[in-house]
Amino acid sequence: MKKQLISACAFALVAMAMTGCEKTGTIEGVVLDPFTEQPVPMPTVWMDSTIYTTTKEKYPFKEDLQKGEFKFQKVPVGSYRILAGRSKYVKSRNPIQTTEAEPNLKVKLYIYSDQVNPGLYKTGEKTPTKINNEWVLFSTQCTESIAGYRLEMPAASETAKLPPAPKADKKAKGKKGKKAKKAAPAAAPASKMIALSAPLVVDGKLNVLYVNASSVTAPLVAKTFAAVEDKVANHKDCKGFTETDVKGIFPDKSKATDLQVTYVAENLYKISGDLPKGKQIIQLSQEGKTLQTYYFEVK
Repeated sequence: MKKQLISACAFALVAMAMTGCEKTGTIEGVVLDPFTEQPVPMPTVWMDSTIYTTTKEKYPFKEDLQKGEFKFQKVPVGSYRILAGRSKYVKSRNPIQTTEAEPNLKVKLYIYSDQVNPGLYKTGEKTPTKINNEWVLFSTQCTESIAGYRLEMPAASETAKLPPAPKADKKAKGKKGKKAKKAAPAAAPASKMIALSAPLVVDGKLNVLYVNASSVTAPLVAKTFAAVEDKVANHKDCKGFTETDVKGIFPDKSKATDLQVTYVAENLYKISGDLPKGKQIIQLSQEGKTLQTYYFEVK
């Protein structure tokens, strides 16, 4: 009986020792603005369903938060989801994992101002710099083609302010006693045509940020296609214009290149990859629905 009791106690002590020696490590990093790559001061960082958060009263590294830096110590190895945010910023959610072989981890987290509008942006600028996409206004309403754009189209019509036609003199009579004819109205001015904006010239290494208009769980897909000139009439899926000689820019679907899409923060993605030389139409889509297209020329 005494031996059994000693064995049981020894087993309990071993179990307690094993539990107390669970492998732990340090998870640390910095919170950055993705558009400028500069630290965001005083962010809030936390790990879902854990005790680790920078908002705890006894969080020991509050001074480092001024530089956007954070640190969590004695974190048991495993899989977690780490989040970062700040007032008037769009937060990020990132999965992380540590192992017994590598219990420590350094990460970069990104959050951005909630005042940034949807669209494509340059990287490495002092402030978020949007890439204009004026040519999208020239859509030919193609349902199947990824994009179809007229090379030129009529400008928005303006009502011509013509002087009123002079009234006929009631007393004036012709040879047969008829009233004089009213003066013919002045001819309307010819409509002006606006040419399609030239494509944005870029180098072969694409590295941009895309802000989506809404949060969608489906993955974002990015492709680039060689842009070719063709008649709108040759694309049966295009509608909205009746002219048979109108020309436009269309993608060559046989010359497609996949681009890399990387999650950065909520509704924010990094689009990167090697672009073929020449004029290109870049398509961003989710669940088969086109979100936006861009017209580039690669030198």
